[in-house]
Amino acid sequence: MSDSHDTTDTTGNKYSQQGHQGRPRNVVLYGESGVGKSSLINLIMGRDAAKTSPDALACTTTHAPYDATISGQHFRLWDTAGLNEGSEGTVPAVTAERNLTAFLRGLNQEDGVHLLIYCVRGTRATKALQTHYKIFSAVIRDSKVPTIIVVTCLEDFRPVMAEWWNENKDELATYGMQFSGYACVTTLKDEPTESPDIHQRHAQSYNDVCRSILDHCSQTPHKTWGADTIKDQRSFLAILLQKLARFVGGAHRDQDALKASLS
Repeated sequence: MSDSHDTTDTTGNKYSQQGHQGRPRNVVLYGESGVGKSSLINLIMGRDAAKTSPDALACTTTHAPYDATISGQHFRLWDTAGLNEGSEGTVPAVTAERNLTAFLRGLNQEDGVHLLIYCVRGTRATKALQTHYKIFSAVIRDSKVPTIIVVTCLEDFRPVMAEWWNENKDELATYGMQFSGYACVTTLKDEPTESPDIHQRHAQSYNDVCRSILDHCSQTPHKTWGADTIKDQRSFLAILLQKLARFVGGAHRDQDALKASLS
């Protein structure tokens, strides 16, 4: 995929979205359904590349890649399916768990992961943000994959969006959540009819999330499982599926579903 979108940030620097040769670095976005992962990808891409929805139902039912170039560096952004819909949502719990396991194993066998982005809504209580953080922490426990947090839906947060991090970072740390970096953003479209305030916040959001990716994305790939863990991969995946079932609160999983996930 080759894009040709340039955006100038608030400091006058230009992030290029032009096509870039070379193998992209894998950036995996995760978080619960409806937090704005697809909208965040569209913000970075500068166009409506990923499908979005105004409600909390998931639009992403599989793990979709989007290639973007930021300041001459090539990234592959992975939009992952939400894991919190239960058996009645667009993505049933068992299906979401199975897809996640296959997806991470696939990346592990190829290029590995260079950066994780934990996407959360600024309106959620900080303690509630532990669930998916713990899921992916379990997956990457033996690797050095950096993780940043991107907080969405802050268009009305005053005085500035970044103040959300200053007010909540200590509480996040008390819950065991550690991040290499952060960005506080709005993913509202920068329409001509919007107020000058939204225009400025949209530009600032683009600038901040791109800068955070550039600053914290690893130059070398990391495997989601370390060498020692791979020896017990089947056992580890079984434990991961149990964790996902507990966190998601999804439907009862029978033995055939578990065997299919581990095959």
